[in-house]
Amino acid sequence: MSDFILKASVRNDLGKGASRRLRRANQQVPAVVYGGEKGAQSISVEKTAFYKAIEDESFFSSVIKLVIDGKEEQVVVRDLQRHPFKPLLTHADFLRVDATHEITINVPLHVTGEEKCRHQRPRR
Repeated sequence: MSDFILKASVRNDLGKGASRRLRRANQQVPAVVYGGEKGAQSISVEKTAFYKAIEDESFFSSVIKLVIDGKEEQVVVRDLQRHPFKPLLTHADFLRVDATHEITINVPLHVTGEEKCRHQRPRR
């Protein structure tokens, strides 16, 4: 199923100032979960686990189990906003996955053995 599990909590304090306070506390990353039959929900994701997960390239094309205050949701990463020059995430957008609806995501493709293949072409 899902290899990535992230813990999050619902944010009731909304707005630019609240997000800045959350980032300044350096423990959470502000985010939003939207899509499916439910409305948009503002959340904060545990920072250390989130940063560890984004190191893996497959994270961006995988279904992620997001545990929001004990309730599980299946999501995919839709967008990440980063600080212009610091290695920090400022915000994340997650899209709910619904088995009855089609979604489009980008999947990275890596070609291996290309150099070896070029040198072994048959001569005519």
